[in-house]
Amino acid sequence: MKRWFILVLLATASLLLLSAHGNMYGSQSITPHDYQSLGEALALSAPSCGYPYVTLDISRITAVQLMSVGSECGTCLRVETSLSNYIEDGATVGLPGVAMATHFEATTTAFPQLPTTSVAQYSAASVNRRALARRSDSGDEVRYIYVLAVDTGGRGLDMAQVSFTALFGQSLSPMPAVWFPVDSKYCSDIWRNSTKKQLKSPTSMRDIPVNTGPSEAPPGLDPVSTSGTNKDSNNLATSAANTMRLSIAFGAIACALLLLLLI
Repeated sequence: MKRWFILVLLATASLLLLSAHGNMYGSQSITPHDYQSLGEALALSAPSCGYPYVTLDISRITAVQLMSVGSECGTCLRVETSLSNYIEDGATVGLPGVAMATHFEATTTAFPQLPTTSVAQYSAASVNRRALARRSDSGDEVRYIYVLAVDTGGRGLDMAQVSFTALFGQSLSPMPAVWFPVDSKYCSDIWRNSTKKQLKSPTSMRDIPVNTGPSEAPPGLDPVSTSGTNKDSNNLATSAANTMRLSIAFGAIACALLLLLLI
């Protein structure tokens, strides 16, 4: 009887741990991060996931709040925003102060032998396909972009400034968006696993693949709000729920271990 009870506790803990993901799903204001201004530091450091910057297109990466470095690194995210959040010609006043490729040589010259990236790609099988069903019946048109999660950061997303500017038309202020994981194939061109690719400059803003189409955000994510409206409460609630799940899971594991010692 005790063994069955232990198995139930462990199964419950496993389910709770699986459901308590970081903020791979979210709806709130996000901010730009100027990775390219790091200059020579790009060759000497790496984002939280440990991938050398030279193996990434640093124009198309993002930091994610509370991301689990052990299991969620390399997740491909689709970031959506309302068409009304785009500022036409706003890029003329929102471009990074550093030229797009000014410091790129620093990311390669410090490596005697250019490294390659080996990573367990995010599996589409772990995504709820039903939840990601296209919401074509709603008719919601959005602007969207795909970015690779490689770093941890502040609340929400800290997205590469070049991609942020391409998506919103400016990078002077936080902007509302929703994001969720998708199949890794949408981010395959962000990886630079060959020497030839690693020697290329980061993607310029005019070449960032921003698209327009129906929203594919899973049910439960609040609709993308217009500029100036903050959806932080949704993510705070998600974080609180994840914290509760983790507490219950670790409690269940502790009880199971205690029972094992008593048997």
